Amino acid sequence: MSAKLLRFAYVCEFLLALVAIFTSWSEVGGQAALDLMYWAWKLGFGLSLAASIVAYTAAIASGDSLWTMRAVRWLAAIGVLMAAIGVVTYYYTQDIELPGDSDESGTVSIREPVGLPLLPFA
Repeated sequence: MSAKLLRFAYVCEFLLALVAIFTSWSEVGGQAALDLMYWAWKLGFGLSLAASIVAYTAAIASGDSLWTMRAVRWLAAIGVLMAAIGVVTYYYTQDIELPGDSDESGTVSIREPVGLPLLPFA
């Protein structure tokens, strides 16, 4: 395969990886957590993971064996990035307020302020 065609294939893989990463992230982690998350986390993790996937593919394609040291490093980077994505998503999942989590019991009590006299209306 020529170098130009290989670069084009890597670009296509990168774009496909971006779509797959963000789709699966919203399905697995929950869209509510992603809506709360700071945009730079999503952009940084998404681009880094897609680039690591492409680099892993390039390492496999360029080597004679499937398990070269370069390929193992990229596979480890993918694992670390996915673990970091899980930790950040879990952190933002803790901030989601569920509808049944309010402390209100549904009753309202009206109390007069203590120590202040009531003034009659004129």
